[in-house]
Amino acid sequence: MTEPVSQNKNISLKEKIGSSNILRIVAFLLLLVSYYLTISPNIEKYLSEKISSVARNSSEVNINVLSPVFDIHVYAGEYNLESNLQSNNSISRTKFFTLDPRILAMSKFLTDYHSPMAKYANVFVEEADKHGLDWRLVASISGVESAFGNLIPRDSNNAWGWRGINGNERGWSMFATWEDAIVHITERLAQGYGTDLTPFDIEATYCPPCGRNPEHLWANGVNRFMIQLQYYVDNLENL
Repeated sequence: MTEPVSQNKNISLKEKIGSSNILRIVAFLLLLVSYYLTISPNIEKYLSEKISSVARNSSEVNINVLSPVFDIHVYAGEYNLESNLQSNNSISRTKFFTLDPRILAMSKFLTDYHSPMAKYANVFVEEADKHGLDWRLVASISGVESAFGNLIPRDSNNAWGWRGINGNERGWSMFATWEDAIVHITERLAQGYGTDLTPFDIEATYCPPCGRNPEHLWANGVNRFMIQLQYYVDNLENL
């Protein structure tokens, strides 16, 4: 009788231990679920807010609310419309540029006419401003005289039928670069013709045969290109 009683006690003890372990596991799982549903979100929110606060307070980044403003060209002498800003120009991220829309219009206009002078758009505008001349005039004259530099004496960089300096055997002025030509001709036009004359006022002196022609083809041609350039600058967003 003693041995069966002992065996029953052992079985009963094992059942109690097994039952106790199951209860512990169930209780642990319940606590874990309760933690994730109730306590964990609050703790995580608190920690997230604290971490964000510390990060904001320690940040040294200055946000420039004007940085999206970007038209076209403030440093015209250092800017090439065919490329990005030159690599040796370091630009602070806290600065912004307001660029002259006339230069973008001039570049687009000359590019559409396949002009070799397109990349000198800034020179046209800057030199005109420097001498008080209409920014459209010099480029527009080149349109009538040489299809914007496409029909010129070889290696002359003379798109204006200009005479009077560094002349070749036929008298056409020879310029080392397009920039030299634009600078010189803009200055001479302003000094020789004044800054308030229209193409019709200039025509009789610049192109005497054209001035005697009642159709005034030269003046009308220059004026037409000037109007086109104004259209370009007024409609940049649609070009």
